[in-house]
Amino acid sequence: MVTHKHADIVLPGEILCTYEEYIPSDWTYVEDGYIKSSIFGYLKIDDINMEISVIAENAPEHIKVDDHIIGYITDVKQYKALVTVKKITGSDREIVAGYKGYIHISNATNDYVTSMHELFKIGDIIEAKVINKLGSEYVELSTADFDLGIIKAMCTRCRKFMKKAADNKLICECNKVDSRKISSKYGEKI
Repeated sequence: MVTHKHADIVLPGEILCTYEEYIPSDWTYVEDGYIKSSIFGYLKIDDINMEISVIAENAPEHIKVDDHIIGYITDVKQYKALVTVKKITGSDREIVAGYKGYIHISNATNDYVTSMHELFKIGDIIEAKVINKLGSEYVELSTADFDLGIIKAMCTRCRKFMKKAADNKLICECNKVDSRKISSKYGEKI
């Protein structure tokens, strides 16, 4: 029941087809069993890969594998940290779609650690690499590279921003010292 043909103009919220017909791709979402457009643009139907997407001029950027992103830690478990993605590194625009992601302990660092609590705290601002897309709004991330990890962190005691110490630890003006997965870019302008 595709309601449009390739290159038709579509509006946000417009039904494109049923979920069983195609795989939703860029700028589409699934609601009540239908794939709908999330932006104004031109319909793209890929019959080879069975994907349907919307193309728009000047559309906000879409996350791809190998992109570097800026986000913040929203929760830390023993084996993973949850992340809200705010923007793609190098882009002046924030991402419109609410991307969420996670860092598994095996992708967090090249060093041995027993818990993600050793590496991240809630509220830490990070730079990470997208290693997998899991649906249209969820990504798997890595901070294992030297230039990835925390780029800004607040003290867990007084909530002031911490400075990088000489021994690759973080220190606060309240004298609290903390160790985390710090990026080589820590403290640089985001």
